[in-house]
Amino acid sequence: MNVFLALLLVAAHAASAPYTPGLQGEVTGYRLAGIEPDGDPLDQVVLSTTLSPSGGLPRLHLIVNSYLENFKPDTTPILPDLLHENRTATNLGGFLNGKALITDDAGNLLYVGAFLAEAFLNNSNHTVMRVVGVNAAKGGSGQLKGTFALKKTGSLAGDLSGALTLPPAARAEIAKNRGAKMESVEKIIGLVTVKPHAMMGRSTHSTSAPLHTGYGKKGNKSTNPSPSPSASPPQRRLSPVTIVAGAGAVACLLAAVALWLWQRRTTTSDSPVE
Repeated sequence: MNVFLALLLVAAHAASAPYTPGLQGEVTGYRLAGIEPDGDPLDQVVLSTTLSPSGGLPRLHLIVNSYLENFKPDTTPILPDLLHENRTATNLGGFLNGKALITDDAGNLLYVGAFLAEAFLNNSNHTVMRVVGVNAAKGGSGQLKGTFALKKTGSLAGDLSGALTLPPAARAEIAKNRGAKMESVEKIIGLVTVKPHAMMGRSTHSTSAPLHTGYGKKGNKSTNPSPSPSASPPQRRLSPVTIVAGAGAVACLLAAVALWLWQRRTTTSDSPVE
C-alpha cells in the first residue's frame, strides 16, 4: 500500500513539474490556399515536430495544421506580441492560425487544441497553444508557448514552456507504442477540421467577400457567380434635374406656338377689305 501511495506522489510531482521541451521538426506541407480580400496570400502550412522528454513526461510529437497569412507593408495589422501582451508585435511578416495535435510515436492522437503563431521578418516565430486531452489522454490538458526558427532547408527548431498533464492511461499507451512507426501526417491532420480565420490587414475595408481555399472540398464554386447573359440590365432612372429641364423646354415650345398663332390672327384682322 505504501508503495502505491509513493507512486501516486511521484506521478503528482511529475505532473506539476515545469514542462520545457525542445522542439525539432520540419515543414511537411506548404501550398498556396487562397488570397485574402485585402490581397494577402494565404498558405496552408503543416508542421511535423518532436517534443523532447521534459518534466517527467516522455517524448511526444506535435503536428500543426495551420493557415499563414503573409502581410504586405500596407496590410500589416497592429497586434500584440503573443509572448509579451503589453508589447506591440513589430517587424511582423505573417500570422498562423490552426490546430495543434499531440500524438505518441505511433501517431495516436492524445491532445488537440488551438495553435497561434506570429512570424517575424527576422525568422523568429512566437507561438502559443492550448490543448485538451482526448482518447487515452482524456482529462488531461496543457498550455504551451515559445519560439522557433525555420531554416532554409525546411527544418525548424525551438523551445517551448508551460504545463501538460498526462493521465496514466496516456502514459501506458505512449510506453506501449514507443519506437513505433508513425501514421502518415495526412491521416493525422485529417482527424480535425481546420478553417482559415478571416484575417484582414488594417488597410482593408469591411467586406463579406468569401475566401475559397478549396482545402478539403471538391468542386468548390463561388457564391458570387457572374450574372446570367439573359438577365435584364438595370433600368436607369431620370434625375430631377433632367425632368425639370425637359418640362422647361416643353413650356417654351408651347409659348412660342401660342405667340406665333396670336401674331397670325392679328395680321389677318388688320388686312384691308377689297
